[in-house]
Amino acid sequence: KKRSLMNVSIIYGVHAIQSRLKLYADSVKVIYCLKGKETSPRLGELKALMARKGNEFSLVNKEKFQQLLQENELESVVHQNVLALCQSEINLYQENDLLHLIHECVALPFILILDGVQDPHNLGACIRSAEAAGVDFVVFPKDNSATINATVEKVASGAASSMKLVAVTNLARAIGVLKDKGIWVTGLAGEAESLLYDIELSGPVALV
Repeated sequence: KKRSLMNVSIIYGVHAIQSRLKLYADSVKVIYCLKGKETSPRLGELKALMARKGNEFSLVNKEKFQQLLQENELESVVHQNVLALCQSEINLYQENDLLHLIHECVALPFILILDGVQDPHNLGACIRSAEAAGVDFVVFPKDNSATINATVEKVASGAASSMKLVAVTNLARAIGVLKDKGIWVTGLAGEAESLLYDIELSGPVALV
């Protein structure tokens, strides 16, 4: 039973906003642009997409723009002079959903397990890469892990809303559930002698 969390957040950057418009246009409520920067060539593709989707910039002065950044603790980000207020559902599953999610896999299960990834940039990159690689769902601990926020959503480029995310209380127990269902669990470590691309991953597999 998935738990859909209504997430109201500010996302930033041209690419992140374009991705959100392409995938979930209805979730984009307002797109703010710093007044005077709306004619920037780098915004050309975004403006064209906005026109097709029926969106327009809400032009704000520097003070208002800075206020939006401060309120969302985004003062240090590379925002490219555009912000978007979005409302979307982030689909979070729980530990007791694992068997159901395994059963839902259309092919051999391919699972990513994240052990205490605390940097939101890394979490977003893992989710984005997982979707591109065909991962069925991502498992991570509820505690001692980055949470889904604006930075995660920007780096994930839309995948945070489309990828199945499972927040578990006990990671070791969750891994045990997967192993009991015949899923081969492989741990990744920088000091390992074998490369990821050299090992056999043709069966049901979970990468930690």
